[in-house]
Formats: sequence, structure tokens, C-alpha cells
Amino acid sequence: MDSVLVKRNGTLTDLSHILDESFRNLPMDFIIDGSNIIITNNYEIQTSLPEDFFEVNQNKKRGRIEVNETKATFVNNLEKKEAIITKQLIFIGDAQKNSPKGPCIISGKVRNKEDGQPVVGAQVYVKAINAGTITDASGYYALNIPKGENEIVFKFMGREDSTIPIMVYNNGSLNVDMEESNVLISEVVVTSEKENNLKNLNIGVVGLNVNKIKQLPATLGEVDILKTALLLPGVQTVGEGSAGFNVRGGSADQNLMLFDKIPIYNTSHLFGFFSVFNPETVDDFKLYKSGIPANYGGRVSSVFDVQAKQGNLKKYSLSAGISPVTSKLTVEGPLIKDKLSFVVGGRSTYSDWILKEINTPQTKNSSASFYDLSIKLSYFVNDKNELSLTSYLSKDNFSLNSDTSYHYANKCTRLYFKHFFTPKLYSKLSVIYSNYQYNIKSDEDPALSFNMKYNIEHKSVKADAHYFPNSQHNLVFGAEIIKYDLIPGELTPLLAESDISKIKLTNEHGIETGLYLSDEFKISDRLTASIGLRYAIFLALGSYKEYQYNPLVTRRVESRMDSTLYSKNEIVKTYGGPELRFSSRYILGVNNSVKFSYNRIHQFLHMISNSSAISPTDVWKICDPTIKPLIGDQLSLGYYHNFFSNELEASAEFYYKKTINQLDYKTGTQLLLNPDLDVSLLSGTGRAYGLELLLKKNQGKINGWLSYTYSKSEIKIDGIFEEEKINDGEYYPTDYDKTHDFTLVTNYKHSRRYSLSSTISYSTGRPISFPVAKYTFRNNQLLHYTKRNEYRIPDYFRWDLSLNIYENLKSIKFAHNFWSIGVYNVTGRNNAYSVYFKSNSSRGVEGYLLSVFSKPILNISYNIRF
Repeated sequence: MDSVLVKRNGTLTDLSHILDESFRNLPMDFIIDGSNIIITNNYEIQTSLPEDFFEVNQNKKRGRIEVNETKATFVNNLEKKEAIITKQLIFIGDAQKNSPKGPCIISGKVRNKEDGQPVVGAQVYVKAINAGTITDASGYYALNIPKGENEIVFKFMGREDSTIPIMVYNNGSLNVDMEESNVLISEVVVTSEKENNLKNLNIGVVGLNVNKIKQLPATLGEVDILKTALLLPGVQTVGEGSAGFNVRGGSADQNLMLFDKIPIYNTSHLFGFFSVFNPETVDDFKLYKSGIPANYGGRVSSVFDVQAKQGNLKKYSLSAGISPVTSKLTVEGPLIKDKLSFVVGGRSTYSDWILKEINTPQTKNSSASFYDLSIKLSYFVNDKNELSLTSYLSKDNFSLNSDTSYHYANKCTRLYFKHFFTPKLYSKLSVIYSNYQYNIKSDEDPALSFNMKYNIEHKSVKADAHYFPNSQHNLVFGAEIIKYDLIPGELTPLLAESDISKIKLTNEHGIETGLYLSDEFKISDRLTASIGLRYAIFLALGSYKEYQYNPLVTRRVESRMDSTLYSKNEIVKTYGGPELRFSSRYILGVNNSVKFSYNRIHQFLHMISNSSAISPTDVWKICDPTIKPLIGDQLSLGYYHNFFSNELEASAEFYYKKTINQLDYKTGTQLLLNPDLDVSLLSGTGRAYGLELLLKKNQGKINGWLSYTYSKSEIKIDGIFEEEKINDGEYYPTDYDKTHDFTLVTNYKHSRRYSLSSTISYSTGRPISFPVAKYTFRNNQLLHYTKRNEYRIPDYFRWDLSLNIYENLKSIKFAHNFWSIGVYNVTGRNNAYSVYFKSNSSRGVEGYLLSVFSKPILNISYNIRF
């Protein structure tokens, strides 16, 4: 709490007596020093030094901790006052043993004192040499430190800074438990990366903590990680309610979506209104738009890496939330204190009541629901070994007008093992299984009843190592192998009286492998670079039937001349090649720097869809002799400048991306259950380029960011024959091209109980093709369309507001809870998602705008934590 109201009546007495009486039942302590009154909450004030303060040992006239082994733990705990007052000197290594030449490697983990969870992104640096690093996803750090006496500083938002004096003799480890800071003023700091954004190598990389995300306006009362990503520069979507997103002019399937390193093939719930990521089981996320490290592969546009939350190692806790559409519950705690923890989180929806309230017969007879469940076990075996198990399950069900029902689900598991060989070397091993499947059923007409299903299975093993040979280099190397098994489509009769013929497409199989090595090295105090090489190989496996076509005519079913049949698991086709990854950073001055990156990536998996957004009925297609891998090359250049003692961060990033073997489809193509996709798809060249501007305020009662993106995304399909050209073989906009995009995010912290957030989004409309004429052919009326994507739907604008209200701020109480009240689409703008056309005999062809949210939507949610 930041204030205490005291009322006293009675005879006059001295101030110390009043304070004694007032704080008798409160955890308060005070001291009167002349005209100053110092009051603390829950901490005793010491007015004298410990008895052993002036004791002198054989080395130093201050406290000393001997560390004969190569490990030590420092707890920044105000209850251990002797550690604070005497500033204990921690000795790393044994002075009697031979020490390495040059600096020593000091490594360890940084964790929260309260729950033992890793502190991700904490700053660790040594003042004397002005060098540092940040902790990784497991709170681990490794730092080169010169031998002798030094001071290591640990900093993180919302944690007390720790300055630890050490005496370094040999390589060793230092683990730090950081205590939560007590903010005594009504102000919130949004981020603590101000000392890092100029010096790190990250270009086109954005990270957000879940606590920051929860401040922003929610959709239908639910905080969503993917919706937050859309507020970042260079990240766009085709419209409201759409699943997936587009990064720097790439299609939605060009993003590698990871949950605790597990690939997720469909990230949407409830028609795309929610994502599969439950914010209560997520720690943070990173989005790589460029400068993608060599240990990632398989997608050419971006990597969206979501880190699952580790369970509380100290005590049990429970949190719950309820909104008009969803409810959620999360439980976590130690199974073995400080060793084994768990976290279990689930969500469900009860949205059918909303559909019943909509006054249209089709909607009233529809239903929709989803649930997801996430489990993570973390076991710290000892100082050298860690184990974890992550499992995720989600399922969606919805039916339209009570006749056709859709069911789709994700099932995922990951077993992870981490081993420390030395402070310089540690390894990671992951065994991963991911499955996505859907089926569609219809029984409205028994004669046409059917059941259609689709399934993709991903099994992989990935092993890599991190090696710090000296202060100039940071090596990462490893390998991964992925096995794909696809059931691309199977249609069967649902009822006995159905006349539907059975259709089963040939199952697809493939193996993708990757070997990688990267090195981040310091060239000078101003210049740092990272160079990586990944070699990707893909094997398309049988069973498979490869057709040969007449080269003198366009590819059609009728132009097939011969075929070759491959047996099960026989290698049909091999693709692959080297992928160079390079990034560099040059510090121009104290407050500015420039960064550059280049990366090449192969993508062996395509999503086949004639819509611009991911839908439950999309199918993935692996490469074969006809469909070649997508290859993307991207160049990025960025300039970064900080103002006003790092309170304001400004950046400008330019990018250019080119792709080959990018797919599009022939006009009128049927993609679902099509056994002849090889004659329906066209391959071309894509290009995307743009400029991203970002201004970010990190501190103060008012904080947030302002971003603007100018971008172009185009594709050219220019085949040999006229039927294999689109728009006469010239570049044309992709379905997800948006030239201008503007975002303003504002957070206002009125007090520790009330905060207000606002987001404003504007973008130009996406491309569309219009019918311009109607004609009759063989007694059928047909429409003649413009060139593909020649026009655009209206521009998009939306303003959202959210108010968070926290209940009393007592630090010790049974439960902590807060209300979140928000308005989605405050202005009630009728933003068009798409345009469709109907032919009317009297009025001709009429166009209609389809909107998802055309009115302001009030949402309210209640959250509680025990």
C-alpha cells in the first residue's frame, strides 16, 4: 500500500507515541531522525550495526562467503540484513587451483524469490568492463568476467536491483533470487529494456511480457496474445475475426507458430476471435520478423515463439477469470518444493447464448464452443540437469444453421532436457509431437449427408548446444529432424441412404532435416556481428504417383502422358540447400546505433487456401516433384535512437524480401478434396518491401507506443502459356497487401488501483477483384471480373478502450482480484471484412459489404488470484 490514514483523538502526546499506537496492528516500522520521519512496510529498521561488522578476517575487512566449489547463491533478501549491510564478498572458485588464462566464465540462473520462476530478459552486467548480457527463456546467463574483484549488477522491471561483489578465481556459477520491488509511488514502469535496445543484435525482433499485454483492451473480455501482436509495426491481418496474421508482406502460413517450441498448425478459436494461447499459462513471447537465428527454420516470414509459464516452486496459487463469453482457471505450485513444479490452465466458452440473441433464424440455430488445456511440469534435478514436460490440447465445435458441424483440434506434447557440462557449455534436447485435425459433417439432407476429415502429424527431435569459448564468441550449434504425415482429405457417406461417393486422397509423407551453426562475436567496442549457417534438406516420400505432361500444351489432366509410381517410404524427390543468416550492430554514439540483417529460409510446407486468412478447412501440402519449396531472402536495415535519458525509444527499419516458388491458384479452382492440385496451382515470384517507424515511451504515468508501417506485397505469375499467366504476367497485389498501417497504444496509470488503456488502429483496405460485366454462355449467366486484386475494400479504423480496477492493495490478504471493463470498436465503425456480390434479375449485380463488428461492444471480466 502507498498510504495509511491515521485518526487520533485525545490528550496531546508526542509524535512517537501516536505512531506506536497507530501501527500496533500493522506491519509498519518507523524511525524519527530530526525533522525526518522514515516509515517502512513489513521491514524492520536497524538503528545499529551488527556486532561482527568490524571483525576482520584474513582477506578483507568485510563479510566473506567462501565458495570452494564452483557455485554460489545470493539472495537479495532484506530479511538477511547482514548480507546487505556488510556487502558480503562472494568468492568464485578456489584460489589454490590453477585458473584459466584470460577472463573466467560466470554463469547461473536468475529467478523470482517468491515463486522460483525464471526471470526472462533480466540484465546482467559488470560495471568495471561495461559489458553484459540478458537471461534467456530459462533465466540462464553466461558472462565473461576478468579475474579478481568485480561487481555484478542484476536488473529487471518490478524487481529490486542486485549489486553483488565477487572475487573471481576460476570459472563458476552464481545463482540469484531477485525480490519483488516495493513501489511506493503511484507510477508504473512499462519496460526495462532501455539499456539494451541500442546494444543488442536484435533487428526486427519484438518481445512482450504477459503483464504488459494484460494492460491492453481485450476482445470480448479476453486478453489475446495474437491480437496484441497486430499492434506491432509490420504485423497485419486481413480483417476482424480472421485467424493468423501477415508479417512483412508474407502469407499467414509463412509464420512459424510455436508454443514452448511446439509447432501449432491452427492458432484460432471461435472463428478467429480468440487464439489458442491462454495468457494465464504464458510467460512471454518473441516475434522474429527478420534476423531470424539459424536454429529456426521452415517458415520464410517470421517466428512467433511463445514461452510457456513455469509453475511456482515455492507455494500453491490459483487464479480464475470470467467474462461474458469465456471462463478460465489456472492452478500451479510445487510438487517438491524448489525442485518439481506444475502449472495447469484451462479455458472454456459458453458463447451459444450470444448466437441465440441475434435476430436471424440462421444464427439462432447455430452454435459454437471451444476449450483448451495446458499442462507443464518442470523438474530441477540438480545444478546440472533440468527436465520439463509440456502438453497442450484444444478443441473447437461449431455448427451453422443446425445442419453442418465443424470440429477441429490440436494435440501437442514436448519432452525437454537441459544439461550443463561446464559453465561454458550446455545442451538442450527436445522431443516433440504435434497433431492438427478437423472433420466436417452434414446431415440436413440424408441423401447428401457426408463426413470429411483431415489430419496432419508432426514428430520431431531437436538437439543443440550453447558454447562460450571466451569473451569474444557465443556459439550455438545443433540439428533437428521432422517427420510429416498428412491425410490431405477423406470424404465418406455419413448416413446409409447417402449418395455421396467416397473420396480419399493419397496420404503424404516427408522428412525435413536441418543442421545449423551460428556465432555471435564482438569485433570491437562498437561493432558486434552474428553469422550463422543452416543446411536444410527435405525428402518427399512415397507412396506417390508422379505424372508426366505434354510439354507443348499447358498442364491439364488431359495432357498427362505417362506416370511413375513410388512405393511406400521410397524417396520421391529431394530438395534443400544452405541458408545464410547474418546480423550486425554498430554503435554510432551513446544514444544511437544501426543494425543490418540478411537471412535465407526454405519452406517445405504450403497451406493451400483460396482465402486470405487461415480457416479450419485449410489444408497443408508438402513439397513433391511438382510443388517446389518456397525460398525467401530478406534484407533489413534499422536505425535506433534514444531520447531524454532513454525515456523515449525511436527506430526506423527498412526491409526488402523476395520469394521464389510462391503459389497461387488458377481462377475458379476447387482446392478442397482436389486430387489434381498439381494442375490447379501456379508458381511465381513474390516481393515485399516497406518501412516501419516506431516511437515508444517506456516510463511514467502515460506510456505506450506509436507506429507507422508503409508496405507493399506483390506476386508475379508469368508462365509459358496464356493459361499460366495472371494479370498478363505483371506484378499484382497479394490478398493481404495493405499499404499504410497506423497504430497508437496508450496506457495511463492514474493510481495503483486504476489504469486506462487505449488502442487506435488504421489501415488501408486490402485488395479485391470486382465483377464489371455480365454475359450469357450456353444459357448460363456468367460474370466477368477485373484483373485480380485491382480494387480495394474501404479503409479500416478501430478505437478500443479498457479500464482496469484493482481492489484494495493490501500486500497480505486472502485473494487479489481486479475488474476489467472495455469497449471494442468505440466509434461503432462498420469495417468491411470482405465484399460479395449477388446477381438480381431486375437490378443486375449488387455488391455487399460484410462486417464482423459493426457496433460498439461492451465487455467486462472479473479475475481473481489466491
